[in-house]
Amino acid sequence: MKIVIIEDERDLGVLMRNFLVRQLNIKTPEGSIRVVASLTEGLDCVREMNPDWIFIDNNLPDGKGVEAIRQLRDVHPGKPAKVVMMSAMTNLREEAFRNGADYFLDKPISFVEVKNIFTKLTGDI
Repeated sequence: MKIVIIEDERDLGVLMRNFLVRQLNIKTPEGSIRVVASLTEGLDCVREMNPDWIFIDNNLPDGKGVEAIRQLRDVHPGKPAKVVMMSAMTNLREEAFRNGADYFLDKPISFVEVKNIFTKLTGDI
């Protein structure tokens, strides 16, 4: 499983990465989960990795994540990644879903909710 986390709060990105490595039992996290801090880096990373999952913050230094969801999904149209929008602005929820997000996580992030997203899909973690 490949995951890209686009989060400019570096500590939160690292926490999410470490949580996902443990929960998903990822043996080689170096090539499987990348944390980047901007939309530009995120798009480059998505093009390079063709991830299964993209976690994206809204307020990034070079733009709004909610506006980039479609662009991220269109990078690999034959194998679209699941997109998880993360924001403290709950009023963005509907816009995120209209733009193609699969899930919306309220900030501060609850790792129980992150785990629940994967549990729903796989049936267990």
